[in-house]
Amino acid sequence: MAGLVSRSSKREKNSVGIETSINEIEQRFIEIAIKELGIEPTKVIIDEAEGYRHVYFYHSRIAKQLTEIYSREVHVFKKRDTLSASYVAGMFDSAGRVSRNSGEVSMTPITPDDSFMLENLGIHTKGNTILNVGNLISLIGEESILIRRISK
Repeated sequence: MAGLVSRSSKREKNSVGIETSINEIEQRFIEIAIKELGIEPTKVIIDEAEGYRHVYFYHSRIAKQLTEIYSREVHVFKKRDTLSASYVAGMFDSAGRVSRNSGEVSMTPITPDDSFMLENLGIHTKGNTILNVGNLISLIGEESILIRRISK
């Protein structure tokens, strides 16, 4: 959940959510919220605007925990393991892009902490661009909804 949640959008205090145009990512977020976090289905809000859906709920404890994870990501996600793969896959699913014209792979935004964490995992970046896509795919390929969609 932590990697998947949008950090780039301006969000209200205590809200936890994503912005996506991909139905599978929306469904995964809702599934995690309800089944793993115990959020009541009626508490999940879906707003649609400009081709994207903003899917979110309010929960102060979960919002606080996610903020703590973001502030410690460099220290928590240091090894190429399942936990790191899941986190980076969520980041990529929520903010990743593949240019149809150039084939460039990017995530927007990549913060300095994101960049440092990705470097520790063997994924090199320049700005928002992923330089060694093969390393990204080898880490998150099994976990990422977006990678699975692109691979089809």
